[in-house]
Amino acid sequence: MKHPLVLLTDGYGGRGGIAQYNRHLIKALSEIKKIKKINVLQRRVFYKLEKIPSKVNLIKNISNSKLKFLIKIIIFFFYKKDFDIVFCCHIHLLPFAWLLSKKNKCPLILNIYGEEAWNPTKHKISNYLCRKIDYLCTIRHYTAKKFIRWSQTPISKYFYIPNCIDPQKFKLKSKNLKLIKKYNLKKKKIILSCGRMDIEDKNKGIDEIIEIIGDLKKKVDNLLYIIIGDGNDKDRLEKKAKFLNVSESIIFLGNVQEKIKIDFYMLGHIMAMPGSRKSFDRYPFRFVNLEALSSGMHVLCSKVNYKSEMNDLNVKMLNQVNPNDKKELINEIIKLFKKKKKTNSLIKNFYFNNFKRSLKNIINIIDDNTNIKKN
Repeated sequence: MKHPLVLLTDGYGGRGGIAQYNRHLIKALSEIKKIKKINVLQRRVFYKLEKIPSKVNLIKNISNSKLKFLIKIIIFFFYKKDFDIVFCCHIHLLPFAWLLSKKNKCPLILNIYGEEAWNPTKHKISNYLCRKIDYLCTIRHYTAKKFIRWSQTPISKYFYIPNCIDPQKFKLKSKNLKLIKKYNLKKKKIILSCGRMDIEDKNKGIDEIIEIIGDLKKKVDNLLYIIIGDGNDKDRLEKKAKFLNVSESIIFLGNVQEKIKIDFYMLGHIMAMPGSRKSFDRYPFRFVNLEALSSGMHVLCSKVNYKSEMNDLNVKMLNQVNPNDKKELINEIIKLFKKKKKTNSLIKNFYFNNFKRSLKNIINIIDDNTNIKKN
């Protein structure tokens, strides 16, 4: 494998966990010596593009336009022959990825993440083509098991590469004095939440913390709740804070640059995302948790409810609670404020180098299998 083609919905200039995972995937591919060039077809761009590795050719002028994306797929189908594997990084893009892999007679690997792959999609063609993939890669065992069950794919084995973080971003970071002065953070005891605020994604942990701030203030001096992120549900959450008379103890920051976000992690004490919605995905190793742990923060999350994650030793890094029990939430937060910030040694299992090593092993396996088929 020397010339991967990667199909994405979100990646560079994207928002959310899937976009971040895809950026790590592409970066890891670019750092593998035998890979010469990576073509990336990306559907959407929301924000300013991050730094793109030199080996990566991000096909421009197609994002946010279905027509331009389709035209570029057609061009690749008829004229481009320099790719030898197709990474399909969203199940909805599978029809395009499958056609391109067939045209070039190369392997097709599908990447799946969470809820998008737990049940059949609305697209019957994508559902059918799940049985035609050559390889499956997932960030969590639970997702793979649910996907294999409904899709009836003949693949029984899959590759597992969980989320990762770059430890260099958190190394020897000092407190940002400008932020402390700007937001009057000196001596504050800070709870952080970080994530998209979308109407269809309520009760992911932010509502739950807002609702207990009033009672917490009676027991924790200099309490401040900082919320990082944006979305069409932000206005409702701000009104809720005012209605509960706790808005003076809450800062809605909106979207911030990655560097500033990490600066807030260094200032914060507890990362809290105890989602209570029945459909809330309680994935313990979401990026916000890993980043907070790398900053020495204590992470407060909902109790995991899938066996494969309950049995994962790495889950010991987290402080799990019943998000519907306000008394338990308050008591756990008070307990965590009494503990000093400390980086848990288990976080090393989620460093980028481990991610890259796993991906390199996968590529070697695929290359070996491809050579066997040719011979």
